[in-house]
Amino acid sequence: MSAASPFPNLPISQTLIPTTPLTLQAYSYVNQHTSEATRHHVLRSASFAMLLARKFPPLATANLDVEAVALSAILHDMGWATTKSLLSSDKRFEVDGANIARTFIQSSAQDPWDKHRLQLVWDAIALHTTVSIAHHKEPEVLATQLGIMADFFGPNLPLPGNLITVEEYKEIVHAFPRSNFKNELIHIMCGLCRDKPQTTFDNFVSDFGVIYGLDGDGTGKEDFLKSVQDSSTAKLLVGGLEACAEHEL
Repeated sequence: MSAASPFPNLPISQTLIPTTPLTLQAYSYVNQHTSEATRHHVLRSASFAMLLARKFPPLATANLDVEAVALSAILHDMGWATTKSLLSSDKRFEVDGANIARTFIQSSAQDPWDKHRLQLVWDAIALHTTVSIAHHKEPEVLATQLGIMADFFGPNLPLPGNLITVEEYKEIVHAFPRSNFKNELIHIMCGLCRDKPQTTFDNFVSDFGVIYGLDGDGTGKEDFLKSVQDSSTAKLLVGGLEACAEHEL
């Protein structure tokens, strides 16, 4: 790692987050608007994405836009920024993050990005928690999602082959320590359930409210579970059809 770059060259995993003016600015932006645990998480995610881009055949044979992957990973959790003025009150955190990243790139890139590159980053961030869709998108979207997922599973990443060795995992986590990330994640997710619950009912975030409550310690989880059940997609769709049936007689 040079004095000018926060991205170390990791020899065991043979990974290096691309050092470009824009990735450096993105890191500075994340450093300004998120916690240490989040900053380390996104750098681990970017590092795992670079590792998998080299070792996972569908990515290794693709002509990846590695800067787009790095930026997507670095900016992917801006949707839970500590600077609350950046965030919406009515959008999923993934959509907030995607919108923030797009605006950041448009205002910071020395050379304008075309619509396709911007869309790659937007999709990679907006879909990073939606595995069943992200894995069928462009390689950059897949690489970003896998890099983020690898930070949760490490050597146990559910992909064929020994893609991440224990030694590689340890090197990356040593470079960017976890810094109480697990507990912070629980409280962030529960905070989303508390502060904008309507954005959580159709996705995994609501699971945190159901299990850990609205404060991470169980408070309000019974009432939140009822809200989730009342907002069931199946109930809404069937109820909508039943209401429409009144006009079809």
